[in-house]
Amino acid sequence: MHEMHLVRQMFEDLLRLVNENKVERVSRVYLKMGEFSEINEEILRYFFVEHGRGTVLEGAQLVVEKSPLRELRLVSFDCD
Repeated sequence: MHEMHLVRQMFEDLLRLVNENKVERVSRVYLKMGEFSEINEEILRYFFVEHGRGTVLEGAQLVVEKSPLRELRLVSFDCD
């Protein structure tokens, strides 16, 4: 499942950014996901929740914007 690999990469990027900016909690994560990316959104959401447990991402809402491209891209995130 490449969803798991992509979520891990995304989490690494997010955690690096929140650590650099001394963020205590992430409340919302915005992604852009292409229709042709071959990623199952339900699986992506499941892994997002599971990998977020025990981190500053725990409980964060995942907002996925559809795109006509073949992409999965971190757009931004909201934090407290």
